[in-house]
Amino acid sequence: MSIDTSEEGNDDSGFGSCCEELQEVMSGEDFDPLITLAEDGILYMSVGLIDGDSDDPGMVDHPVFFCPFCGTQLQTAEEVQAKSDELGDEE
Repeated sequence: MSIDTSEEGNDDSGFGSCCEELQEVMSGEDFDPLITLAEDGILYMSVGLIDGDSDDPGMVDHPVFFCPFCGTQLQTAEEVQAKSDELGDEE
């Protein structure tokens, strides 16, 4: 999965507009944010590391359904599934 970290918090998805805390976390410039908007339009949170074939560990990501700071619903399981299905149809 490819994560777009170039413009978090400044996109047309509305993610990060519910509260300042989420916007700040998504737009961190001094660190790699753990909450990111992927190219498929799904908001993910990194929840762990996994050893892979390379020397660097890979990130394990999970869709974020509710803002961890204010509790606002950000996306539904159905929306995530639809976006995942769209991506699968394009490949």
